[in-house]
Amino acid sequence: MQLTGLKYFVAVAEHGSFSAAGEWLGISVSTLTRSVTTLEEDLGLNLFERSKQGVALTPAAGPVLTETRRMLASLQTVTEVAAGAARGIAGELRLGVRSPPLGEPLRGMLARWREGHSAVRLVVHELPDVELFSELVARRIDVALIPSYAPWPRIVMEPLYRERMVAAVPQEHALAQRASLRWSDLLGENIYVQDWAQSHAMREFYARMMGPGMPLNPVPAGKQTIFSLVAAGFGVTLAQQSQAEVSFPGVVFVPIDESSAQVEFSLAWSPHSECSIIGRFLYSMRSSARTKGVATMDIQGSIAE
Repeated sequence: MQLTGLKYFVAVAEHGSFSAAGEWLGISVSTLTRSVTTLEEDLGLNLFERSKQGVALTPAAGPVLTETRRMLASLQTVTEVAAGAARGIAGELRLGVRSPPLGEPLRGMLARWREGHSAVRLVVHELPDVELFSELVARRIDVALIPSYAPWPRIVMEPLYRERMVAAVPQEHALAQRASLRWSDLLGENIYVQDWAQSHAMREFYARMMGPGMPLNPVPAGKQTIFSLVAAGFGVTLAQQSQAEVSFPGVVFVPIDESSAQVEFSLAWSPHSECSIIGRFLYSMRSSARTKGVATMDIQGSIAE
């Protein structure tokens, strides 16, 4: 049974004659007749009652016509979905992040992506560094947005933008009254840092950024949990400027007046990825970073394409 025969069957039923259907389809009546006759033989059922006035469905052909129309509509939907996925305007994008995408510039960058790709479902996976890497390699996530601590093997990493760092301190702490802080102001403080099993990238990053001698206290927990500890007065932590845009009860975010107090974020993806949705997402994020004036420039002075 051929799909063409089913399409011709519907056309004849809707036009009421082989000649009218053939004219609408742009094929000869003989070709149309042969195709419908073959379909009838395959089904073992007469679909039309033929007369000089045209054709009419046989009583048994009504349910067949209904199911054929439903099937053809489903095939059309499959075709449209496939075309959308091929063009990168429909489907699903799995984005890995190390921390929640709060505040600007990332919030605006993702909003711009959504506006232009409303038919693409965005699935966000918040994971530690080691898991982000393994999920990218295994192709269980498509793209990750990660701090640029160190290059990952088997993964493409492209710098995207930088953010300033701030200190998150308890609301009642003396440091909360300061307009800005230096690294030396944090000496003697209990400084919490996310530090997952088998992944010490964040602690190493803090140590390089702040210099030797800082009392870093590793905690295998998410940022929200660490903010809760800070609010309860157990210590302080560092945060991105974008995270400071979202108020957290009992926590005050104080700018850090140090040139090293910044973190660079990169897009990361598998070099074997060939999905057009991924390509569109990368382009959108690069374009947004340029528009917002936060793009991390390469050594030639422009973002790598």
